Amino acid sequence: MGWKVGFGEAEITPPIGVWLTGFAARTKPCDDIHDPLLARAMVLENGKGERAAILALDLIALTGDQVRTIRQLVREWAGIPPQNLLINCSHTHSAPAVGELAPSCMGIPDPAYLDLAMRKAATAVKLACDNLVEAKLFFGTSESHIGINRRQRTNEGRIVIGKNPKGTIDPQVNVLAAKPQESDFWLVAFSYACHPVVLGENNYAVTADFVHFARQAVEDFFGGHALTMFLQGCCGDINPKERGNFEIAQKLGRELATGVVQAVLKAEPVEDETVRGVLGTLELPLMPPPPAKQLREHYRKFLKSANEAKKEGRLGEAQWRFCEAEWAKKVLEAMNEGSLPTHERMNAQVLRLGDVCFAGLASETFSEIGLNIKALSPFPCTVTLGYTNGCIGYLPTAKAYEEGGYEVETAFKFYGRLLMHSPESERIAIDWLLRQLQKVSR
Repeated sequence: MGWKVGFGEAEITPPIGVWLTGFAARTKPCDDIHDPLLARAMVLENGKGERAAILALDLIALTGDQVRTIRQLVREWAGIPPQNLLINCSHTHSAPAVGELAPSCMGIPDPAYLDLAMRKAATAVKLACDNLVEAKLFFGTSESHIGINRRQRTNEGRIVIGKNPKGTIDPQVNVLAAKPQESDFWLVAFSYACHPVVLGENNYAVTADFVHFARQAVEDFFGGHALTMFLQGCCGDINPKERGNFEIAQKLGRELATGVVQAVLKAEPVEDETVRGVLGTLELPLMPPPPAKQLREHYRKFLKSANEAKKEGRLGEAQWRFCEAEWAKKVLEAMNEGSLPTHERMNAQVLRLGDVCFAGLASETFSEIGLNIKALSPFPCTVTLGYTNGCIGYLPTAKAYEEGGYEVETAFKFYGRLLMHSPESERIAIDWLLRQLQKVSR
C-alpha cells in the first residue's frame, strides 16, 4: 500500500502571430515569446490502483469542447475517468485566444494551435502516468500577499478596477507535494488566488506572467531538484498589488515562491489513500435583459463612440466599444426571435485525494466564495479553485450585484454572453460543492 506519483510536461507555447487574449484593447497578434507556456500534470495512484490527475495549463481558460477533448484523450490514453481528472488554467492574460472570450475584441483563436495544444495537454497526463514512482505525499499551507482586492470605490460611489486594500483576498498558499522514496526530489503542485495580469494590454509577448517566475524560483530554491505546477484559486476580484513590467512580475513571482517553499518545508504527510471525484453541471439562472429602448440607445451610443475612436486612431478603445454595441444588437435580435436563454450551465468538481480535497468551479470565482467554501468544508485541507474545467465568466458574490462594477455589469459581454447570471448563482455553487464535499468525506 502507499502512493505512487508521476509528473508530466508538454510545452504549449504558440508561434508568433497568434492573438493573445484577456484584454479588449489589443490591436495585433503577439510578436514575441518571453517564456514558455506549459501543460504540467501530476498523476496520483493509491494502493488499490485508483488514479487521479491534476492538469495545470498556462492558458486563460478552456471552452466546454476543449475540456471534453482533453477528458476523452486522457481516458483513452491513461484510463483516468473524467471525474478523477481536474483541469485548471492559470488564467494568464498573455496566452493565446482559446475561443471562450469574444473574438471581436478578445483575440481571434487559431484552430491549428488549439488542436495541438489540447492534445499536448492530454500528453502531459499520459507522460505522468508513464513515470509513476512510489512516493510520500504531503500537504502544507502558508501565506502570500502579492494579491490585492481590485474592486475600488470611487468618490462618486462607483466600483472600478483599481486597488482596495480593505477588500477581501485569500492569502493562503496551498501545496500538494510528493517526494519519491530514496530521493531528495520534490514534485510540487501549489495554488494561490491572483490574476496573472502584471503585464497589461500593451504587452504582446507570450508569458505565464508572475506564475512563470514563481515556478522558476521554487525549483531554483531546491537546486533544480523540484518540478512545480501552478493552480489558480478563486481570484475573480484579486489583482497583483503591483503591475507594469517583467521586473515586477519576477519580483512578485519570487515573493509567492517564498510562501510556496515555506509550505513545502512544513507540510504534513497525507496518510489517507482515498481517491474519489465528482463532476456536476450547475444550472445558473440568468438576469432579465434591459428594456429594448435602453438596448437601442446603448447600441447607438457605443457604435458612435467606437467609430469616433477608430477615426481618431484610438484602435484599442474602438475595439471594446464595438464589442459593447455588438452585444446590444445581439440581445435585441434574440428578444425579437424569442431565443433569449434563461439559464447557463457551469461545470463544477470535487476531487478527494486522501484527506485533501479540491473544490473547483468553471468561473472567475470571487475570493469570498472560495473562503466560505473552505470555512464550511468537512475537510480541514480544502483547496478552492476557479478556472477549472472551463470558465463561463465571473461568479461574484450576491452582494457584488448591489455594488455594481465591471465583473457584474460588463465582463459577461466580453465572454460573448447575452445575459449575466443572477445573484443566486453564488448560493447554487456553494450549496452544490458543500453537498459533494460531505458526500466524498464519508
